[in-house]
Amino acid sequence: MYIIAPIITVVGAVAYHYFIRKIPTSQNPFNAIFVIYCIVVGISLLIYPFINKNVILIKQITNISTNHIYVAISLLLLETGFLLMYRNGWSISTGNLTTSILINLSLLAIGYLYLGDKLSTTNIIGIIICIAGVGMMTFKG
Repeated sequence: MYIIAPIITVVGAVAYHYFIRKIPTSQNPFNAIFVIYCIVVGISLLIYPFINKNVILIKQITNISTNHIYVAISLLLLETGFLLMYRNGWSISTGNLTTSILINLSLLAIGYLYLGDKLSTTNIIGIIICIAGVGMMTFKG
């Protein structure tokens, strides 16, 4: 699973960005997201019995925490952000790369400030290069 999980993530992310870019601009963004999540719920319910053979769904639902709410809000922000970025002219490569770099820089800061992650000189040089790269990627010249 150590190797399979990133492969699933990459395949899913590539498909996600390709297809989210193709959602018609005439469709309300929140309607599009609502429909997407209804489909996700349906697929999840179909897959659930095969993955969790000895686990009762209702029992699992009662184990939710506030983290589930935070993830839901985060996903809504993520979906809305990408949908609006692509509708407002970002290319599929530049938009994803720019946000990925900024996300990773933010996570690096959170890890350093709140989780005790260490920063080396190499990390700091990498951060500077990333910031310069984002500037170069987004510059239209």
